[in-house]
Amino acid sequence: NRAVVSRSPAINSMRRTTVLSSILVCLLLALAAPVYGQDADKSVSGGAKAKRSAKKSQNYEIKQNLKKERKKRRREQKEEERNKMLNNIKRKKTQEKKQKKGIQLAPEAKEAADEKISFLRRQVERSGSKIVTLNPNSYREYVNNGPRLHWSLVVYTARGARYRCSICHTVHPHVLRIAKSLNYSLEHPTFVMEVDIQRNQEIFNEIKLNHAPVFLMVPPTSSEKAPKVKTLYNKLPDKYRLNAHGNIGVEDLKKFVGRITKQDFELIEIIDYNVLLGWVILLGMVVAFIYYKGDQFHRIRDYWTPYFASCCIAYIWLMGGGMYNIIRGTSFTGSGVGFSSLFHPSNGTQYGAGGLIVGCLNFGVGVMLILMNTWALKDPKAVKNSKKSYREPRTPLQRLKEMKPSAGVCLIGATILWYNLVMIYTMKNPSYRFGFVRA
Repeated sequence: NRAVVSRSPAINSMRRTTVLSSILVCLLLALAAPVYGQDADKSVSGGAKAKRSAKKSQNYEIKQNLKKERKKRRREQKEEERNKMLNNIKRKKTQEKKQKKGIQLAPEAKEAADEKISFLRRQVERSGSKIVTLNPNSYREYVNNGPRLHWSLVVYTARGARYRCSICHTVHPHVLRIAKSLNYSLEHPTFVMEVDIQRNQEIFNEIKLNHAPVFLMVPPTSSEKAPKVKTLYNKLPDKYRLNAHGNIGVEDLKKFVGRITKQDFELIEIIDYNVLLGWVILLGMVVAFIYYKGDQFHRIRDYWTPYFASCCIAYIWLMGGGMYNIIRGTSFTGSGVGFSSLFHPSNGTQYGAGGLIVGCLNFGVGVMLILMNTWALKDPKAVKNSKKSYREPRTPLQRLKEMKPSAGVCLIGATILWYNLVMIYTMKNPSYRFGFVRA
């Protein structure tokens, strides 16, 4: 009993120590757990930051590489532009040197080139328009084949009646003015040459040209070769070619020729001496009439004939497009034969003669209808019973009223005139079909 009693305090103290130690261990573990978690979080966040920094460094390297590539490209572009500028300067200098030295030809080749220039000068002197008209053989000889000491302004046109090229007819007066303004006495003159499709269908087919008008500058050459027409046409750069349009003017053609040939020339005002002579004759007649009959002007008011004639002329002139002819500067007749010289083939323009014919037909139809109405309403009994014991001065309208034709004759006349008028419209525009217009 003493032994049991004596051991019990020791056992109790041991138990207490074990319990206290376990409690301490638990507390230590509890305190250590958050610290471990924080360390883990810190380790995880540190790995993410490392990845982000690695990506940033990669993006930075990529951006730097792109900047370097851009700089290289800019340097290359600048070098290319600089090389192009230097090459252009060298080309210009070489061209200027060639122009100063001139085209060096052998004696035989120079003689052949001089013969071409002399022939073209004779053709220019013979033609009043100063334009050389070409056919396929002369085109190959004086435009295509070398050697050549002259410039050629080749005009590919279609002024025939069946081609209906209104722009060709509009541009032709500008070409005439350019041809008369050029100086043909130069060492390297410029000749204006016309290539019409009606006579040069072979040339148009060979160069595969399906539109007109087209202007082409053919430069001089020292080569004695005779290339194909297609080869020379396609070999020339685009700056030697000008596609005409409706708004092209004589100043545009002058700039085109001057830019290519480096020739400065002044445009000559073309005077139509026939029109000038007509105005001089008319003015002389007026002056003579005033000189001899000036004191009798007051008697004009007693007669209706001058007023009637002036009204008829004004009506015909206005219905024939007189103002249109003045504004557009249309020619009185064309270069064709028969109807093609009077009526323009295109429905967008006209000749002066064709306009006057249309105005006369309109005037005739109106007169026939007025007479038909007047004579149809006339009372025949009043005409029979009218006394003619004395003769009074009568105007042309009074004389027409006293005539006794039938209204049917006037209707037939108006129908014939109207048919001719509609026939002209159909000839200029086939879709009109004598009034039965296609939908």
